[in-house]
Amino acid sequence: MRACIVDKTDTPAIDPAIGPATDNGCCAAGTDAPARKRDREATKGVLLDAAKMVFAERGFDAATTRDIAGRAGVNEQLIQRYFSGKAGLLLAVVERYGREEGSGCAMPPPGDDLEEDLAAFLLHQLRHAWKCRDFTRVMLARALVDPDIANEMARTLSESRIPCLLSRLEIFRERGAIAADADLAHVAAGIATLSFGLGFLDQVVFGRCPDRVNEVVKTLAHTMAHGLAPRA
Repeated sequence: MRACIVDKTDTPAIDPAIGPATDNGCCAAGTDAPARKRDREATKGVLLDAAKMVFAERGFDAATTRDIAGRAGVNEQLIQRYFSGKAGLLLAVVERYGREEGSGCAMPPPGDDLEEDLAAFLLHQLRHAWKCRDFTRVMLARALVDPDIANEMARTLSESRIPCLLSRLEIFRERGAIAADADLAHVAAGIATLSFGLGFLDQVVFGRCPDRVNEVVKTLAHTMAHGLAPRA
């Protein structure tokens, strides 16, 4: 039987998270591939969780890959291998954060009153912004100097928060509560941007009194609902 010979100069590195790598399957059972892939994805998930916490606690510049790997309990080299370094790791966290931003879609179905639903949407975003305030600070600071982060934040807004709100508004238009000629795509974009301003800028950056912010939400919801209503 021919022996499987491996040149030590070309020996694949051993990934502590997924076990020995293989050279075209030599000396390894093909059935191990799915398990290795699952382990790899699990390790990436642990790193993303750890990175989000460390970035939120220390900011991007002060956080180190050693800190993040230590929090995750994995080899620091895996950050370079999986994410091409700290900047790539932050981008991956922002991408996953963006997918989670679809939380607006998890709200209960629209009720009977447009004004109440607009207020509920805005208040939901206020709570979400407050919960994520520390990591949002990091994202915004990096977005000013990293176009990839800025583009990902814009994509999240256009592909997650805006569509969630737009679908709710379209339901009210079908019910006759919104004028047939209303440009709901632009309305949804404006409200989504406004919700970020109220949720992050007013609450976190400016430290506005929560009662005052809530009153602003109620007034805006009332004004928008009446402005969208069909004309007699």
